[in-house]
Amino acid sequence: MNALSGVRRVEVGDSQGGGSKQLFEQWEAGLTDAYVPLAVSPRGTEGFRGWIAHAAYNDVSLSTVGASRQRVDRTRSLIARTDDEFLLATVQIAGSGRLHQDGRVAQVRPGEMVFYDSSRPYRWEFDSDWEMSVARVPLSRLRQRAGITALEIPTATTVARNSPAGVVAEFLRELTELQNTAPEQAAVLASSTVDLLAAATALTAGHKVPGESSDTLTRRQVVEFMRRHCRDTTLTVSAIAAGCGVSRRTLYRVLEEFEEGPATLLRRMRVEYACGLLTARRDLPVTAIAHSAGFATERQFYRAFRVETGTTPAAFRATGVLPRTL
Repeated sequence: MNALSGVRRVEVGDSQGGGSKQLFEQWEAGLTDAYVPLAVSPRGTEGFRGWIAHAAYNDVSLSTVGASRQRVDRTRSLIARTDDEFLLATVQIAGSGRLHQDGRVAQVRPGEMVFYDSSRPYRWEFDSDWEMSVARVPLSRLRQRAGITALEIPTATTVARNSPAGVVAEFLRELTELQNTAPEQAAVLASSTVDLLAAATALTAGHKVPGESSDTLTRRQVVEFMRRHCRDTTLTVSAIAAGCGVSRRTLYRVLEEFEEGPATLLRRMRVEYACGLLTARRDLPVTAIAHSAGFATERQFYRAFRVETGTTPAAFRATGVLPRTL
């Protein structure tokens, strides 16, 4: 799944404090192009700034957006100008905002996620500088995956970062950051976005997560658990399954893309962590790095490092270059 048009960036700024009408029109046009037709009402005219970095991957568009304080409206007249209907999901990165839709108001803080429906009026209010990650998917695709109607979508309902659906918020935030630095990798991961949003909306609405979306969500939960605990030298396949609340059979099924299942993914995570330490902490001996990365012995570390990278830790530390990508 390749980015159809590459990552596009829109920036507007008025460091002199003029707050010109033309600048606000440029910002409004940028938001409209990235999402849906919107009306912007800046709160204050001094030093207004805003930026968007966005890309489209078939049915999914992903972006990072940030700006000064403002109000953003999706009105009935603006809705009438477009035929497409989208679910938008945002994850707050910095600052906070209030989302109004369907008679509800969600106060969204860093790390939290919220959903809204472009086919019905909504309003965002930002009282200070803010930044967020945004995913946009067609409502038709979401309804197909989640098995819920548009009226059942939990709009303007805050999804906490430690909730069952919170793992999706972390995925979206990381994915939008990745597309700015490694767009090809982001394009591969973007294919999971619809299933993960289907699972997150179903969970938040109190519905059963449909089969395929359930597997995608479970896979993401497993990966997040392994990432948090990969440096534990005692971590085993059974411990991963127990920590994620799934059977070993389910664990192997959701990680079937890896030839040796979770063991391969765990080895790769540990080697990636070790690569970072080898270059960032040149004062540390290889033995200390091996243990810190989760390997029980230095010999085990050398074997895993060569399997994953095709070279030795010492050779990588000397050049900073891997013969092959992890």
